[in-house]
Amino acid sequence: MSQPSLRPYQEQAISACIDALVKDVNPLLVAPTGAGKTVMACEIMRRWQAKHDLPCYLFAHRQELLSQAKVSMERFGIRGDVFSVFQKSFSAPQMDVALCVFDEAHHAVASSWANVRANFRGPSVAITATPDRLDKQKLSTAGFMEVHQIPIRELIEQGYLVRPMAQKLHVAVCDNIMDSYDEAISQVAKNVVDEFYRYGRKRGMAFLPTVDSSRRFSNELRSLGMESSHLDGTSGKLRKIAVDAFKAGHTQFLCNVGLFTEGFDCPEVDCIVLLRETKSRALWSQMIGRGLRSSEGKKDCLILDPMWVSGIHMLQPGDAFTSHPDAVCREILGQSDPLAESIQEDDAAEERLLRQLKKAQATQEAKDAHQRGLIDLSIVTPLFGFVPPPEASSDPMTDSQKNTLERFQIFASATLPAEHAAYIIQKMQERQRLQLATVRQVKRLRQFGHKNAHRYTFEMASKAIGTDWRVAGRTKAVRVFNK
Repeated sequence: MSQPSLRPYQEQAISACIDALVKDVNPLLVAPTGAGKTVMACEIMRRWQAKHDLPCYLFAHRQELLSQAKVSMERFGIRGDVFSVFQKSFSAPQMDVALCVFDEAHHAVASSWANVRANFRGPSVAITATPDRLDKQKLSTAGFMEVHQIPIRELIEQGYLVRPMAQKLHVAVCDNIMDSYDEAISQVAKNVVDEFYRYGRKRGMAFLPTVDSSRRFSNELRSLGMESSHLDGTSGKLRKIAVDAFKAGHTQFLCNVGLFTEGFDCPEVDCIVLLRETKSRALWSQMIGRGLRSSEGKKDCLILDPMWVSGIHMLQPGDAFTSHPDAVCREILGQSDPLAESIQEDDAAEERLLRQLKKAQATQEAKDAHQRGLIDLSIVTPLFGFVPPPEASSDPMTDSQKNTLERFQIFASATLPAEHAAYIIQKMQERQRLQLATVRQVKRLRQFGHKNAHRYTFEMASKAIGTDWRVAGRTKAVRVFNK
């Protein structure tokens, strides 16, 4: 029995999950492709089993994941077994108290997992690279709470994953074109081969929309001198033969439809070709993640994707590395740095969010001020003809200045420059010494045609409001009429 040495981020993640289990919380661990999810899952099971002496079971939805987990559990000396979530009935020791680990847990809200939870009722751990689902369902609905997340950018910066490098192909296609036009497939294949050789790549994976387009694309690659294989869900025994040949380096390309977005481990892959549309950021990240594992002599991964003419496809290579939910990367022709683009767009999204929050806060503050009878400075300035001086600095006004303005019935945003606030306060103090009309009086009189109301004294303004039935209001007007 031997266990590989843990990386620092793996130790942190494992400890977070164990601590959650101790507190009777079913933890969710978010870890990107290549972070070593199987190793972390096995170490969690090993530590839990050492304390409780109960079996552990791992569940997944793909055979590749189950086979890989089975080998790892044996290497870690874990007593237990692996099961497909699609299995209809289960028979295993102590199912009601055993620890269950769900791999690729973003599938955990699917109906296939309900049967698992009906049979295995012990503590659970969920691990996934992509917690977001296209149908917007949350893993919390399956009883999990996120306790730790390993950012993909950190793993790249620390050298555990290789850096992505994107090349936008100068050919516009969409799923319909890829599935219907041989000329489009031929043109894309030629572009891919040119870039593959130009960047000195060794092994590539291509993701396509349909079985027919994948077969034709693989054939086109072979006609251009590439050793290539196609696989789909009907490949049967040929699947293992083709995968083994690809991993051994006998073929340069593996074209597939919906097979290798999860649970496929070939660190030598240094080129990813994205030829299928998707709205799912999770699926997008999974496909790109197939090429980010590190291996000897590998420095980066080339991501090739064409221009898209379809309005359905919205994702760019950089979108696989963003962390802000509202970050959207732009289409960049030619070569680009997806990691740098993701950082830039994350920062931009954060700035937009802060602006929105400030705007919402300012709106609420203005609403509250109106309810307290305060007049917004944007109204006061033209009413009195105030011309603020050039701003000497961008320092905001002080709390004392804000309170003074409010005593003069004026509301101003907290971002008002201190120099501007000082100027308005000075002008209002001068008006006060001259016993001129208040802000509220001037605003009220101006509404009813008193153009020079700002020159009225307080007494004149009071008299005008009291005798002008339009200003005083209907109730006052009725009393005056009845006299």
